[in-house]
Amino acid sequence: MAAAFLLVLVAVGAAQAAVPEPCRGGPASWCQDMATAIQCHREQYCRDLWDSLALGDVAEGDVAEGDVLGPGRGKKCSLCTKILQQIKAMAGDDPDEAAVEKVLGKACRALGRRLSRVCKWLVKKYREEISEALQNGDQPEDTCAAIGVCKA
Repeated sequence: MAAAFLLVLVAVGAAQAAVPEPCRGGPASWCQDMATAIQCHREQYCRDLWDSLALGDVAEGDVAEGDVLGPGRGKKCSLCTKILQQIKAMAGDDPDEAAVEKVLGKACRALGRRLSRVCKWLVKKYREEISEALQNGDQPEDTCAAIGVCKA
């Protein structure tokens, strides 16, 4: 009887060791990139999650506790801030309207496939607000709060 119990424990331990490290976590681990999603056999789940982020309607269970970075700093807020930081870096310190329009046209392509979709949605929906914020020198966090993606 004790030998059978020990055999079960060894089998469970071996099964856990066979699961790759990023696949042992939750959605924040599985969906860090497409390669990991495929490795964890969570490709469709991650695609659905990324699509929901791009559409701005994350279901409560889709964001792991570790994804929250503080009050008002959930996954959508974090993505918005990261995207606007990249756009601001590309636009320079004191961009005029023409420079901002040029950057908004190409910034999303520079972010990679995953962030590109979210970026395109964000720019399409909030182009005027983003353009004005860049010209005013506003910080990305403040812009994301102003458009309602982050809590103020």
